[in-house]
Amino acid sequence: MKQGLRILLVEDSDLLAGAVSRELEREYGHTVVTVHDPVNLVTLLDTKHFDVAIVDLLYEHLNRAFDSLRLSGQLSVRESTLLISGLTAIRSLNARKPAIPTVVWTSGEANRRLHLLYAFQNLGVRSYCSKSPGTGRLDILEKTVREAACGRIYVDPVLNPYLPADNARTTSGILMQEENKRAIWRAVALGGATREEIGRLAGYAPRTVGRLIPEMYSDLMEFDVGLAESRTPFVDLVRYVASNWQFFLDEAVRAEYP
Repeated sequence: MKQGLRILLVEDSDLLAGAVSRELEREYGHTVVTVHDPVNLVTLLDTKHFDVAIVDLLYEHLNRAFDSLRLSGQLSVRESTLLISGLTAIRSLNARKPAIPTVVWTSGEANRRLHLLYAFQNLGVRSYCSKSPGTGRLDILEKTVREAACGRIYVDPVLNPYLPADNARTTSGILMQEENKRAIWRAVALGGATREEIGRLAGYAPRTVGRLIPEMYSDLMEFDVGLAESRTPFVDLVRYVASNWQFFLDEAVRAEYP
């Protein structure tokens, strides 16, 4: 039998984390320590040693609490703490324990795509495993963990379409390089639906917002080749951000792109 690994599992579902931990320990001889979300991860990293980390991307309790604040208008683009996601966990691992390889373990919903791209392009993650019902299998997760621990790349075929081509420009290189555009992305994600609302949230004049929106939609088309030319770039940009607000309001992304 192969030697067991010391695994850190960052997963918010107690039911899922418990079932996966038991199987990884009983069937494969691993030792698994679970943490509910990235908030208390640093303390754990300072007190325990791990061979590999399995990290979920979005945490329901953090997502739900943050969304309530977002919809109530209590958040600001610059002063508020933004959404804590698995990207924060990966940044903590990279900063404090860079020798620990990370496996991103997530479902394939569309609102994970930008997070997956960012993990690959900006945080150097090369191991990905699906947790979607019907495709997420424990033996595939265990294989991904083994490959990551040995320094080998493994991408679950279910998640492969979400990852970039080798020569692709980075998501952040297209969307997040300019400070004024970053502020507008975040203002729209906070619920700004008019030039005036977006300008107030972003700290720019409505005319500046109106000037930049067509440029930003062009950036989106460069990033997402499936998007078509639009006669209503403002409406279509707001719709796109509404489907991906978790990424545009991610605290780990803002840490790199304030």
